Amino acid sequence: MKHNNNVFQQLLKAIPRHPFQKVVDRHNGDHRARKLSCWTQLVAMIFVPLTSRISIRDLVENFNANHNHHYHLGVSQIKRSSLSDANNQRSASIFTATFFFLLQKVRKHLPRGAANDMVRLINSTTIDLNLNQFEWAHFRKTKGGIKLHTVYDPDADTPTFFELTTAKVNDRKAAQNLPIMAGVTYVFDRAYDDYSWYYEMTNQGTLFVGRMKSSAVYTVIETREITDDFILEDQVIRLSSDKARKDCPTDLRRVKIRREEDGKLLVFISNDLDRTAAEIAVLYKSRWQIELFFKWIKQNLKIKRFIGRSENAVKIQILTAMIAYLLLRLVQLNYPVKSTLQQIARKVNLNLMVRRSIADLLSDPPEQRASVTPPVQNFLELKNA
Repeated sequence: MKHNNNVFQQLLKAIPRHPFQKVVDRHNGDHRARKLSCWTQLVAMIFVPLTSRISIRDLVENFNANHNHHYHLGVSQIKRSSLSDANNQRSASIFTATFFFLLQKVRKHLPRGAANDMVRLINSTTIDLNLNQFEWAHFRKTKGGIKLHTVYDPDADTPTFFELTTAKVNDRKAAQNLPIMAGVTYVFDRAYDDYSWYYEMTNQGTLFVGRMKSSAVYTVIETREITDDFILEDQVIRLSSDKARKDCPTDLRRVKIRREEDGKLLVFISNDLDRTAAEIAVLYKSRWQIELFFKWIKQNLKIKRFIGRSENAVKIQILTAMIAYLLLRLVQLNYPVKSTLQQIARKVNLNLMVRRSIADLLSDPPEQRASVTPPVQNFLELKNA
């Protein structure tokens, strides 16, 4: 009898066992692991966001209930204590490497453009935590939290880099660890306002578009012609405060607009002297895509509730949620379907352990012809004939 892979097996084919095991060996992940391998840990933790599990007990019971699928998934049954210990102690770098391995697969499906056409969005999102349960995530006097600092590719609809910190870490300070590439345009909000950072990016050939603070002091060098109704001012400026003159001695762009949706006034600062003011405004508007991404992963991958309380366990759960996101994104790219990512996630959630091809799962059901019941009068005529 022909064996049909379940949906979960088909998703996991994107993570070959041999390369994954090489990463595990590099970090001694399976050293003295008698009951729970890193592979079983990975599969179990991906199971969490894909099936909306809300606690470690919920995960263990439902994962073990599908024991008839374990052999083909290459995993074993799990125990709460073993999984908890693995999440607390094993290196999160194993899962970070897996994320970037899948990210390269996603990027191979996308058309390659020149570096100067690439746009990246930078932002962070805060996830509130109970300070009594997550003491390491101290944020305010009675509140805990973590921040997910992210660089996002709006064309690929995927994060290209992220870092987890406690919520009290300033966005600009965390940005020091974010990879900044020459020739790429980065878009961010006022939380990343830093004149020395602006100058550093300008010197390495990186473009940026950000929000300008109302307290900024500047001198207008050139006023440009306005061609769009929503553009109020388009100027080339020099920052003129003592600190700004020292930290950022270069020409910058100041663009003021009136947002069409609500009439709100926005002022942008950029080192891009070539794009039109309208193009700069459109670039900043694209920043909402990263906000939608944060909203999507919180709602669909359940990263607002954690099955472990240590910092390492929380980091591993977020990493495996991101891995699950990339697996769903690969499905969207590999199959010629028009389904949204949310539609794919919902179908996978309900059918993860079903032995059915993903192509069949995502295809529209065949139309069924309605059975035609002959009228009573015609039936009586036939009977009396």
